[in-house]
Amino acid sequence: MTSKPAKLNRRSEIATPDSRGVHVLVSVTQMVAGTLERDAVLDAAMDAAAEAMNAEACSILLNDPVTGELCFHLVKGERTDGLDSARICVDDDSIAGWVAAHQEPLLIPDAYDDARFNPAYDKKTGFHTQSVICVPLVAKEKELGVIQVLNRRDGESFDADDLELCQAVASLIAVAIHNAEEHAARLQAERVAVVGQTIAGLAHCIKNILNGLNGGSYIIDQNLGKGDPERAKRGWAMVKRNMGLLSNIVLDMLSYTKSRKPALNPTPVNRLCEDIVALLEGQAREGNVTLAAQLSDDIDEVDVDEAALKRSLINLVGNAIDASKEKQGTVTLETALENGSDRFTLTVRDTGCGMPPEVVEKIFNPFFSTKGNKGTGLGLAVTKKIVEEHSGVLEVESTLGEGTAFIITLPVRQKQA
Repeated sequence: MTSKPAKLNRRSEIATPDSRGVHVLVSVTQMVAGTLERDAVLDAAMDAAAEAMNAEACSILLNDPVTGELCFHLVKGERTDGLDSARICVDDDSIAGWVAAHQEPLLIPDAYDDARFNPAYDKKTGFHTQSVICVPLVAKEKELGVIQVLNRRDGESFDADDLELCQAVASLIAVAIHNAEEHAARLQAERVAVVGQTIAGLAHCIKNILNGLNGGSYIIDQNLGKGDPERAKRGWAMVKRNMGLLSNIVLDMLSYTKSRKPALNPTPVNRLCEDIVALLEGQAREGNVTLAAQLSDDIDEVDVDEAALKRSLINLVGNAIDASKEKQGTVTLETALENGSDRFTLTVRDTGCGMPPEVVEKIFNPFFSTKGNKGTGLGLAVTKKIVEEHSGVLEVESTLGEGTAFIITLPVRQKQA
């Protein structure tokens, strides 16, 4: 004998039968609006629906776009193991398949009295299905799958109020799935665009470096043949400089793309800053820039990856020197302990050319450079990544024509990863 399904017209607005329904719809609505992570929304929504309907088990089956079958995406309840890999054809040979095929809800008081019920799943899991509600999941006319609710815990069969509540929950779940899929598609499109921009930026950088190498090698060839070693040395200097740029871009690419945990060790940070000032003092002197350090006595050893942090500071100080050459300005490397805090700051401050707001917004984008052919556009992106790997923050403050400050804030103590 086949029981007649209880049909309800699908509506955009469904009234809830009682305060129980209002409570669950408010909860599910908040979850749907609060995140675009599909699985998290569905998991929480299933829990809320099962609790509101006092159900022993719930499942969400989603359409497989490749095979056209229904796949168990989420299964909740006792004795439901093994269903997560099951597949159901969209046809009249199962309750879920019938609902997906006809896009109509079903309320079945006695599952074993309905010809569409397939007892094979009960045999597989040991669960005994009694009463069933199955509702299609549809959003913006797109058929996504079905939600199925089994057995009231009080032993009674599901009624029309339960079906109405399940339809309301299904509408919200369908919206959540649709929004999550659209969000995922947008992210994928953005990733593809970023990959294209990255390849274009990398190709542009390498092209500039190859032009420098070609220019240097041409000067060497021309002047070695003429017996002019001094001019040939100029060409060799160009080759070395561009080989250094090529080496830097490869190292920066590896650092930027590879996820790593910093090798944390107690490091005297003031001594590290003194070493950087000594290392770059000659570069500053050549540009008529004054390089100084203002180091706090409140800081002793901090837990950092010394090599990685040193590379970041060398990049920031080197950039500051380049930005200060025109004005023959000052670059200062500062350390400070935040008041009453377990965090400290490293600040690279210059009195150079500064940057307009539209440049500050892009300064950490890969391959964005204000140095033209002289920069790879990866240094600041890598520096920001290193700081964040230290659980820190890198900020920039800049005023056009007055100067720039890059502020690194890091924990004094960290657990070794």
